[in-house]
Amino acid sequence: MGKYRFQILLLFISFLLGAGVFYYFYYSAKGLSFVVAGGILGVALGLITIYLEEKIRKIPLIKIVGGSLGLILGLGLAKLISSFFDFFTGGVWQVFLYVMSALGLSYLGIMLFSKKIEEIKLGEYFERIGERVLTKISSPVNTLSKKFSRRGTPKVIDTSAIIDGRIVELGKIGWLEGPLLLPKIILDEIQSLADSNDPHKRSKGRRALDLLNELKEVFKGEFKIVEQNFKNIPTDEKLIKICSDLSAKLLTTDYNLNKLSKLYGVEVLNINELFLALRPTVRPGDLLSLQIVKEGKEREQGVGYLEDGTMVVVENAKHLIGATLEVVVSHLLHSPTGRIVFAQLKEVKSINA
Repeated sequence: MGKYRFQILLLFISFLLGAGVFYYFYYSAKGLSFVVAGGILGVALGLITIYLEEKIRKIPLIKIVGGSLGLILGLGLAKLISSFFDFFTGGVWQVFLYVMSALGLSYLGIMLFSKKIEEIKLGEYFERIGERVLTKISSPVNTLSKKFSRRGTPKVIDTSAIIDGRIVELGKIGWLEGPLLLPKIILDEIQSLADSNDPHKRSKGRRALDLLNELKEVFKGEFKIVEQNFKNIPTDEKLIKICSDLSAKLLTTDYNLNKLSKLYGVEVLNINELFLALRPTVRPGDLLSLQIVKEGKEREQGVGYLEDGTMVVVENAKHLIGATLEVVVSHLLHSPTGRIVFAQLKEVKSINA
C-alpha cells in the first residue's frame, strides 16, 4: 500500500480540484451532479498522469538538475498549455485545464526528476570540486608544492632527527611517508655545524648534510624546504609554530622538545619512542619456560616457540622433545624474515658459568 501512496494522493487531490472548479462554475445552475462529474474527470486525468509516469520512468535521463527544476518546468508547460487552449475555450474549461495540467505536469517533474537524478554523476562531480576547495583551504602545505601526494600528514624534521640517522632507514623501508618538510632554520643550523671550527661539531654537521641528501632521494618530490621563520622566539618554539601553521607532525628525538610540543597540542613522532616500542620482548640472560616441540637443523638442537610465535633454538635439547624446560637466552638473531632466539638449558648454563 505504501508503494502507491503518492498515486492515491494525486488522485484524491485531482478529485478535489476537479470538483472544486465545477462547483464554482456549475453548482448553482447544474447542481451536485456536475460537481461530482468534475471530480471524476479530475481523477481520469490523474490516472492518465500516473500512466505516463510509469512509461517515462523506464527512459534513462542523461542530465538532470533536480525535482525543483521539474516543478518549475511542469508549471511552465501547464501555463503554455492553458494559453494554447485560449483559442478554443474559456471560462470553466480554461481554468480546469490549467489547474489539472499544472498539477499533473508538476507531479511528473518532481517524481521523475528526483528519481532519475541518481543516474548521473553530477553529485559526484560537485563533491570532488568541494573536496578540492576544502583541501586548498584547510591544508596550507599545498601552497608549498603542488607535487605533494595526498598519502599522509606533512612531517617537519628537526636537527636531532636528522643527526640521529635512523630516519633514512625508516624512509627506505616505507615506514615513514611524506610529505617531509625541512625548515630553513634547521638547514641553517646544520650548515653552521658543518662550518664550525670544532672538529666534532663539523663532523656532525657534514654527516647531517649527507643524510639530508639521502632523504631527498628517498622522498623525491615529497621533500621540501620550508622558508617560514619567526623572529624573537627560540628555535624550538619556531618549530612548533611551523607545525601548527602547516597542520604537520614534528619528527624528533629531542626529549624536551617532545614534551614542549605536546603542551602546544602539536603531534610528535619520536624516533626513540618508536624503537623503544619495537625492542625485543626477550634479551640475553632472560630465563624462559619452554616446551621443546621438534628437533633443530643442527646436531642436538631442539626447537620451541614463544607465545608470539618466535622460534627458540635450544642447544643440546634434541633428546628432550615434548618436555617443558627452563632455558636461558644466549643471543638473538635478527633478519628480514624475523627474529630467532638462541638459548641453552638452564643446567648447562649454570655449569658453564
